[in-house]
Amino acid sequence: MNTLVFGDIHGCAAAAKQGILIAEELACKAIFLGDYVDRGPASLETLRILIRAKESHPDWIFLRGNHDQMLLDLLQDKAKLQDEEIALNRYLFSYIDCAKTLQELNQLNDLERAEIIGFLEATLSYYEDEAFIYCHAILRDTNERIEDKSLQELIWNYDFKPTWKGKPFIHGHLPCDKVTFKSKGININTKCGYGGVLTGLLFDSKLGIEKYKVFSISEDGNLRN
Repeated sequence: MNTLVFGDIHGCAAAAKQGILIAEELACKAIFLGDYVDRGPASLETLRILIRAKESHPDWIFLRGNHDQMLLDLLQDKAKLQDEEIALNRYLFSYIDCAKTLQELNQLNDLERAEIIGFLEATLSYYEDEAFIYCHAILRDTNERIEDKSLQELIWNYDFKPTWKGKPFIHGHLPCDKVTFKSKGININTKCGYGGVLTGLLFDSKLGIEKYKVFSISEDGNLRN
């Protein structure tokens, strides 16, 4: 069965919609690597589109990115924008980036808000099949099995060293200009939401990356050659 993996979407609803349409037309399994919100113009609409897609395709996989986790932290009062801990954190800009999304979410009625929170809470920290491990951030060797790695490691790590020695993995998180192969990782976060494109990587899950096709979708939903 073919698998179509999508990198970071970052609030680009039109790109998400086009990606879902491609996956449906190809009748393949879709895997989304997280970071659905912030930066782009329509975080809540992106989440609504993904929620509907999950309802229609219960076998599709939705992972959690660091921006999705930050939004959950703010919603669940595990973090506040004025917290000293965040103020001293080098990722402060990312929490500030969440503020607009949080404000929009808090304007929804209780039912809509609960649906979006439920979707985010149900996202996975990683996924694995015969060919690959799928995760938001870069995998590195921390002397742990993948199932023992912390959520923090799986959604925030930017470092390739020490080099991961396990199964090859496909990830987002680290911005790149095109699909990038490094060590055992394949990076498909091509800067959607801040001037880039949404990448979809299509391959046969039994053959691995031996043969693959790249779909490049503009932030306004146009499929590029």
